[in-house]
Amino acid sequence: MTGVWEIVNIQECRKAGLSKTATAQRLNLDRGTVAKYWDVEEPLKAPPVYQRSSKIDLYKEYITNRLEKWPELFAETIYEEIKKMGYKGSARTVRRYVSKVRPKLSREYKPYETLPGEQAQVDWGHLGTIVENGRRVKLYVFVFCLSWSRERYAEFITSLNMAVFNACLHRAFEYVGGIPETILFDNAKTVVAERVGTIVRFNSTLLELALRYGFTPKACWINDPESKGKVESNVKYLKKSFYYGREFKNLEDLNQQLQVWLKEVANAKVHGTTGEIPEERLIEERKYLKPLPAAIKAPLPVYETRKAGKTALISVDNNKYSVPAKLACKTVHFRRYEDRIEILDDEQVVAVHTLVKGKNQVVINDDHYPEHQKMKQRPKHPLQAEFEALAPVAEEYLQHLSQRREGHLREQMQKIISLKEEYSASEINAAMERALKFGAIGYAKLKSILQKQSQNPNILPTVGSNRANYKLDNLPYQVEVERRDTSYYEEVIQ
Repeated sequence: MTGVWEIVNIQECRKAGLSKTATAQRLNLDRGTVAKYWDVEEPLKAPPVYQRSSKIDLYKEYITNRLEKWPELFAETIYEEIKKMGYKGSARTVRRYVSKVRPKLSREYKPYETLPGEQAQVDWGHLGTIVENGRRVKLYVFVFCLSWSRERYAEFITSLNMAVFNACLHRAFEYVGGIPETILFDNAKTVVAERVGTIVRFNSTLLELALRYGFTPKACWINDPESKGKVESNVKYLKKSFYYGREFKNLEDLNQQLQVWLKEVANAKVHGTTGEIPEERLIEERKYLKPLPAAIKAPLPVYETRKAGKTALISVDNNKYSVPAKLACKTVHFRRYEDRIEILDDEQVVAVHTLVKGKNQVVINDDHYPEHQKMKQRPKHPLQAEFEALAPVAEEYLQHLSQRREGHLREQMQKIISLKEEYSASEINAAMERALKFGAIGYAKLKSILQKQSQNPNILPTVGSNRANYKLDNLPYQVEVERRDTSYYEEVIQ
């Protein structure tokens, strides 16, 4: 088969003045082949390319027209449309064709440079999960970056609530030594309550925070990471250069390692864009940062409300905390910090709880239920008090006696009390000890033990003898006894 290159060579030899025979010998071709292509004057046409027909061919024009008008249409939507028109092919074929012909949206990028102290950017990154207090929770990283010096601050957190965010921002201000004019945020719920186009309604707590510290909040464009590219790149940098492959004991250890890395690596090396070291540029930028307000010594709290139930408990992050009983079934106001809540009543702090980790835990302060405390402090019934005064173990013995059906409880107690007229407190205590050990509970059994003890003082238990634990409602009792002659037990239990 003669190729295009051979035909080109034939034409070149002809133009050089060679004969057909000389050309055939020179190119090692048959003379008939040379004669066939000797007088070709028109450019050679490429052989037609065979294209296999596809089920989508009949719908290509429709798809193209739809995408020209609505370039962001999902391929799945177009697939459903042409399927109703008779398309028998797969959704995958439609997706491939749509990706091929969808109009490409061009974008113009303009560098945005800021002045010292003008702007900082804040973002969060998700880093999977971490085990905290035996429970697996999501792990996030908070990243703060000054736009001019590129000084970075970051810390790992396991919650994105507003109180934690406030604390992170406060520590970032302390770390860089001041507050910038504006802070550019992502469109997280902790920042933006609502947004319609360029109109942004910020979270009321964030606005209060901005007012107290003296910065102006701004929100970046939705789905537009480049508008806060400085901090976006820092999140990626931290993930790859610090977090990936790092070993740590817990969240505290991880954050300690991070602070060392920020100081010795991230803020101490030459920045790729500025060509300078962030820590050195920060010295200049600090001249333009606002100082932290003197009145703000710690992260600001978030004010929240919850409805207390009839048991005077409120729910915070799936855990329950008690409030004073007088606030039961009422709306409770409290100040929330990253590590605690302060319960308020008419602006007065009436309770403080440390926030617990995990879920479904109940934290109760007994002082919140004064009536129940009074019940515990009520004087005992005279008969109960007299019985428990019989011996050191009388209170324990009475608890077991109450679980038995040895006649009427009051009658049993009165009979046992009457034994003090014949036996001393030490003898009664020893008998109760032995009765508890063998589960021999009741007036008759206790009296029998006392009688045996008086007949044979040697069977009295030694001081500090160990009674085995046993259940109140299940017999037989599992006990541990000293090894003695069997006649000893027969003498006592009979």
